[in-house]
Amino acid sequence: MKIHYKDKQYELRDGIWFLGYKKAPQDIQDRLNSQVENELHAWEEDLTEVSEILEASKLAEKRKDLLRALVLARKAYETADSKIFVAARVSCLYRKLGEPDKALQWTEPYARSTYVPLLNSRAAAFADIGEYLQAKKLAGKSLSISPGNSDAFDLLDRVHSEYPGAYYELF
Repeated sequence: MKIHYKDKQYELRDGIWFLGYKKAPQDIQDRLNSQVENELHAWEEDLTEVSEILEASKLAEKRKDLLRALVLARKAYETADSKIFVAARVSCLYRKLGEPDKALQWTEPYARSTYVPLLNSRAAAFADIGEYLQAKKLAGKSLSISPGNSDAFDLLDRVHSEYPGAYYELF
């Protein structure tokens, strides 16, 4: 998608506006996003394939439109046959919106899963609400499945920094 703004032509690539090969400044990104918002929403509403809807959700997130990204992820969840993968995305977005309780609600049906992104999202949501023991358990499970999992290591570092006095009691 291309748009003219202040006598310059900007191009939307992978959710980010560019002027030639340079990324446009954030204030221009925001203005251009608001100008094409209705057009983007119409395009997104026409999507029917789960992979396309999830890609549109990721692009909305890159545009810093987290609510739209969440709406699209929930649409993908309703359409998907294998819902666990999409539930991890919905959970992640709820966390980014500051709603860890909703993130946990969305992933509760898959609490016994071994899907690493879902485990990481649940662990982070538990840490968000101060349930550090549960966060540590899920991060440990995630690491046992995927030993090089940097998200789980980052979460353990977070638990250590937020709960230093009892950190070693958790292990």
